[in-house]
Amino acid sequence: MDKITILKTAKSKRDACRQLGMVPGGPNVKKINEWMLELGIQNDNFDKPQIKYERYVKVCPICGELFETLKNHKKEKQTCSYACSNTFFRSGKNNGNWKEDAYRSTCFLYHKKECVICKEKNIVEVHHQDENHENNNPENLIPLCPTHHQYYHSCYRILILDEINEYIKNWKINAQTRELL
Repeated sequence: MDKITILKTAKSKRDACRQLGMVPGGPNVKKINEWMLELGIQNDNFDKPQIKYERYVKVCPICGELFETLKNHKKEKQTCSYACSNTFFRSGKNNGNWKEDAYRSTCFLYHKKECVICKEKNIVEVHHQDENHENNNPENLIPLCPTHHQYYHSCYRILILDEINEYIKNWKINAQTRELL
């Protein structure tokens, strides 16, 4: 293609530079301006901003607020804020590490991630109360620190059994109360 055709059909001055084999930038864009003046070429497309992504209003799935985002953009927002994003992506089914059938995910969705005996929060294991690893019902999953989990599977079970049973009883009462609300 010749220079005149390129200048008439290009989408922008930078695009014209690229098509003419020039590096898009300051001096070459000035040269494009000079050529257009010399040749008397008017290209209205150069002055119009190129809109790549459509803006639209979306409802935040966490708080229900309306917010604006760009459609099909690689950084299209899913939530209205960082706080809602943390809630949306770092817990539950939207978390990349979530596994529907994983007992740990199920346990920490329904129980606080801390040992029911000593309140340890850093290292927490999940104990199956009926010792059936196929039964991943929330009432069967008990959060315990490694020490108390070992207690349960040893001759020291008697030291923590009452507290675990009390926790299960209270958890079931609270779960029924939540269902009524």
